[in-house]
Amino acid sequence: MSANLTIISPLSWVQEAFKEYFDKAHMTNMSQSSIASADDSSAKKKVPLSHDAIQVKPQNNKESKPGSLDGRTVSIEQRTVLTTQSQFENPLDNWTATYDYGFEPTREIENTTTIWITADLLIANNHWRIRHNLSLLVFEAPTADWLARLPRKLTQRNVIIASVSEIRRWAKLPEGLGGRPWSQLSRGRVPEFRAARRNLDELQRDLSKAPEDSLIAISTHVDGIREEWCVIVNGGKAVASSGYCVHRSGDEDSHDILTVFDGARFHDSYRAIAESAATQAAQSSHLDNASIIVGFRDIEENKMPPSFSAIAQPVIIEAGPVWCTTPYPFQTADETNAFLQAISDCRIIQNDDGTFKKRNGQSVPESAIYVPDPWMVSHAEHRYDRFGQTVVKSILGNRETGNDEDEQTKENAR
Repeated sequence: MSANLTIISPLSWVQEAFKEYFDKAHMTNMSQSSIASADDSSAKKKVPLSHDAIQVKPQNNKESKPGSLDGRTVSIEQRTVLTTQSQFENPLDNWTATYDYGFEPTREIENTTTIWITADLLIANNHWRIRHNLSLLVFEAPTADWLARLPRKLTQRNVIIASVSEIRRWAKLPEGLGGRPWSQLSRGRVPEFRAARRNLDELQRDLSKAPEDSLIAISTHVDGIREEWCVIVNGGKAVASSGYCVHRSGDEDSHDILTVFDGARFHDSYRAIAESAATQAAQSSHLDNASIIVGFRDIEENKMPPSFSAIAQPVIIEAGPVWCTTPYPFQTADETNAFLQAISDCRIIQNDDGTFKKRNGQSVPESAIYVPDPWMVSHAEHRYDRFGQTVVKSILGNRETGNDEDEQTKENAR
């Protein structure tokens, strides 16, 4: 049975990353990397995370290793290459892909279509669809306060969510955040307010033009994060994972990072721990579908190779919607297929009675529905205003609608 995927993004590298998924030669059973043993001469000094310290080796399955989170032993569920499929079959053969650069609104799209879309284009499309009486594109996403509700053993820091109007009234930062905590838009991104460390004066200055009801996530700085991993969660458990980036500088304010797309290599021993931490975070907060970023602190001095206990302390950095998650180079075709299925499963259909359901009939609470931050909306909502609607079929009703625009608007719509 074929599954249809539509990728809506103006970024050519995103389109290319998805196209690579459907190249069978791209998918292997090679681990991204594994930390190499250090000889006696290197044991006296800290070995950097570099190509000299990392070697790539074949790995046909995932080993189940015990880990410790806050002193509690956890078991890692094995995720091996599926044995029920023939070794000559590729699960990605069941997918067909359509590529859309988002230069104009997406007019006709079926309820059964899986959609990957950037948040700004989702906002623009839905604003256009409202104007033309079409049903909205609706997706599942973590709540705006998800990170703040997690157990501290997983975040390892204080996290609060505050509205811009609240922050403008602060005379000092709340207790436990430190003098220069991290701050970022809680649900999305805008170019003028990137994730960064700010004191109160800087925070209030950078929010001077923000909408009053925008929500900001503010969290204590965590020292020494060296690696970050992205874990895809579906059905409340990890289904795929990939190294995301390596922080190359010890400077706590540095943005000097190397991503997996730039050739960064990762400690493969972190993989199972990252997946376990993401699964615990999802299940403790009743999160069904998300991409969760898990960080790891720098390896201890003179501990090469590190003991398992030395690296088993993950930090949950943040969570985002799967439907706009970067298409990472996952290890196997099965993991990539699981990623695509997670994208598919987070699409929500609104019924005539106003309720929300997944395609399997499962009801979805309104709190799990993605609602973009007002600051993002102000940036993207008018992108498609110049486009009219000629003969467009509604998703729900398949009915023809409005054809009363002037000739120039009709021409733009084509």
